[in-house]
Amino acid sequence: MNRQSYIALMVASGLVLGGVFDSARADEATDQLAGDANESIAVAAAAVEEARAAIGNGKELVALIPADSEMMGEVKQMLVAASENWTTAVKALEGAKESASKIGTASSSEIAQDYKLLATVNAGVALSGAKVVQTGLLFIDAVANNKTESLDIIRMAMQDSLAATSQVQFNYERVKTLIAEKYSK
Repeated sequence: MNRQSYIALMVASGLVLGGVFDSARADEATDQLAGDANESIAVAAAAVEEARAAIGNGKELVALIPADSEMMGEVKQMLVAASENWTTAVKALEGAKESASKIGTASSSEIAQDYKLLATVNAGVALSGAKVVQTGLLFIDAVANNKTESLDIIRMAMQDSLAATSQVQFNYERVKTLIAEKYSK
């Protein structure tokens, strides 16, 4: 083998090995993105499951509240807020899982990063929605069990939860719009 052939072989080997190492680094980065997204999803999924359990208990608790209770108006408001946020939480959790599932098959690291971002903000929406459900059902529990000393604290917590949920949903919409604009150009 002459010197030029040897050098050409070494260069080709370097390119192939470099490509393998670059591919391995890209796989590690993709795995890290998917792992981060899945951590966010796991936290949101746990909160959604806690909200699901609270809803199950809430059905029994509502039956304990007399229909003519002076608290029935607020109970209904809490149930409406919980219902709306339950629907949002479940849809957002599904969206987070869908976005996370696309990270590994993304055609570039930038697209994978965007899927991770969408998964994370969707998980945040699911988490905040689940917290509203849980807070609303704490109110129902307090009314059903005559824990009137807790009602003011729970009302304030519900206001805070609703405000946080509104901000998280605004942020999600903003991120979604920015990503859509990025790829529509």
